[in-house]
Amino acid sequence: MLALTILTFLFLMNELIDILDMVIGKGLEVTIVLELLLYNVAWMLALTVPGAVLVSVLMSFGRLSADGEITALRSSGLSHLRLVFPVLVPAMMICAFQVYFNDRILPEFNYRTKTLTSSIQMKQPALALAPGVFIESLEGYTLFLEEVDTETSRVDGVTIVQYLNFNAPDPPRIIRASWGHISIDENDGDNLNFDLRNGTITEIHEGQTRVQQFEVLKTFINASGLQLQRVDTGVRGDRELPIKDMRARAATRDSSSIRAEARIAEYTNPFLRRVVRGETVDLPDRGRSLLVSGRVLSAHKALVEHMKSAEQQRVYYLKQRNRYLVEIHKKWAIPFACIAFLLIGIPLGVMTRSGGMVAGFGYALLFYLIYWVFLIAGEDLGDRNLVVPWLAMWLPNMIIGSVGLFLLLRGRRRQTVIHWSEIARRIPGRPGTWLAERLQQG
Repeated sequence: MLALTILTFLFLMNELIDILDMVIGKGLEVTIVLELLLYNVAWMLALTVPGAVLVSVLMSFGRLSADGEITALRSSGLSHLRLVFPVLVPAMMICAFQVYFNDRILPEFNYRTKTLTSSIQMKQPALALAPGVFIESLEGYTLFLEEVDTETSRVDGVTIVQYLNFNAPDPPRIIRASWGHISIDENDGDNLNFDLRNGTITEIHEGQTRVQQFEVLKTFINASGLQLQRVDTGVRGDRELPIKDMRARAATRDSSSIRAEARIAEYTNPFLRRVVRGETVDLPDRGRSLLVSGRVLSAHKALVEHMKSAEQQRVYYLKQRNRYLVEIHKKWAIPFACIAFLLIGIPLGVMTRSGGMVAGFGYALLFYLIYWVFLIAGEDLGDRNLVVPWLAMWLPNMIIGSVGLFLLLRGRRRQTVIHWSEIARRIPGRPGTWLAERLQQG
């Protein structure tokens, strides 16, 4: 729990900077920010649980080694391999829970993160104000903007007609400006702030017109219509789906790829057969035919284009299928990294002979980085159809686990530290020989 808390906190601090950068200036409530942080903690836990297992194993067995307890166990005839079983049971329980977490809980949290992030990004004033139309949804005002820059929140050709507090027969106040910027008030999210440049304020009162020019004008209007609106498109990507749904999508993409490959044969076989027979050549999907004599070349070019199109579709569907298969295997491979890290953590912890957190985190960070480098590279190669998906995701576990097993088996051959039979042979006479033989027989 200590290692999990520290690792998750490190991930959270890194993500918190990006979240604050996105929400500052949007006038959001604190509960919305906390909700977004909570949703992001889900994917952090999926990554930090295996690392926490590795850190805890290194620290525990490092402490056992430092206190001489590993030496006592080995002198009693216990190998490193025997030490695996007491910690293997909780590691498998953690692995099973994380498989369930990755399949059922994580996709839903990822989807909520995406929808809430999209809603926050759309709570940008420039995105809610369409250029070139009269906006009358703001109570007491009519707004017209000639141009709107959604990235910088700059507006050009601003006209604000204020009806609020102006009663007939007096006409409303009219504010015109060449350009300016708009933003949501950080203290009051209901207010839309305007920072206008180079304009005029026109007022008519009791038949008298007054026009006031300005270079800078800062004003605000009530923008309750621009509150955070949660969007739910229902469109989910591969990381927002459970394994069952991804298998269905992968099967659909695989069928589409097979059909695209079959179309290539459907294009070529009739074409070649008719050319050989001297018959009329039908162009695929074109609805027109060409005589073979003198027109085969143009028909051939059209056929090649159709074949290229079918091949592109086949490759596209294969990549889509592999993306889902990679994600499926990743949901299983990452939890089983707990077992791989356990196998390598025990011998490394024994060899460190230190129960300190610095040594534990040092070794854990090294193998954690190695694991994720292989995993990220494998995911990219699997998505591009350069490596089969299962191998791309399981290879890091196989490498880490194999190194751990090698170290465990190597330590097994050196399980006895005190050679009692050799000591017994030093006893003179038949009693020493008899005792040495008995000890050697076990």
